[in-house]
Amino acid sequence: MSKELLLTVDNVRVEFPVQGGVVRALDGVSLEVRKGETVAVVGESGCGKTTLARCVLGLQPLAGGKIVLEGAEIIGTPRDIAERVGMVWQDPYASLDPKWRVSKSMQEPLILAGKRRPVGEMFQEVGLDPALQDRYPHQLSGGQRQRVAVGRALALKPPLVICDEPTAALDLSIRAQILNLLRDLQLSSGCSFLYISHDLTTVRFLADRVAVMYFGRIVETGPTEEIFRNPRHPYTKALLDSAPSLDKLMELPEAPPGEIPDPRTKFVGCRYASRCVNAQSQCLVEDPGPTIEDARTFYCHFPVAELQTSQPASV
Repeated sequence: MSKELLLTVDNVRVEFPVQGGVVRALDGVSLEVRKGETVAVVGESGCGKTTLARCVLGLQPLAGGKIVLEGAEIIGTPRDIAERVGMVWQDPYASLDPKWRVSKSMQEPLILAGKRRPVGEMFQEVGLDPALQDRYPHQLSGGQRQRVAVGRALALKPPLVICDEPTAALDLSIRAQILNLLRDLQLSSGCSFLYISHDLTTVRFLADRVAVMYFGRIVETGPTEEIFRNPRHPYTKALLDSAPSLDKLMELPEAPPGEIPDPRTKFVGCRYASRCVNAQSQCLVEDPGPTIEDARTFYCHFPVAELQTSQPASV
């Protein structure tokens, strides 16, 4: 890949002491984001996606590993973090101060950085009528509030923007508008997105590459269409099979066999072994290393058979 490297997450570990042991929220996560691309991190709730976002923002201390953005390691919360990383949270009503007019919320990063931009220009940039700038969050629709949140994240033109489930709290028709807005802003600004979601349909629309996370570990990465068309890790396949589609209306996906491991478990073998249909004795005692196939990397002793068809998988 020819694009210049922007973000490197290198063997990052995050641990939370709990009664009876330690929860390893991130257990050796490595990830790269290049300039101008969108990398999506997908997985079930609780797999560590939002913890990863907090680490990149410098809000979550690391138990090991390092994060490098534009050649500089992120340690703690740097004073200039808003100029380097923008953040769009899931719920725009919760992420905007209800006592502030939305113009102040959108300009907050500029105020903290001692910079100025015409607020009307910022509103137009995200498709909002500048006449709305004196309103409070409760006076806007959900889609309008999220546009304010997107405008705030991009106010300082940061090279990286993290989107944590940015369309989850929106109606279906509004989701498409926000996704198109994100794509247009990326084209105009050249920023990169780290897009965190469990909505595979939006991921397929927006992302250039996908990283699949399970229990604090990335189990498969690769170009979006390759992941969707031909998943190699059994968990990736199970995740895609569970996604709603037109040919599965009124059908509930079958639950994976086995039970979810105790989060305090210190894994010896593969962490997905207890739920995997392909699991064998080797999986219980040996942690799978990376298998690299062109631009694809997955961690599995007994991967899903590679499809020979060129037909795209439905989601």
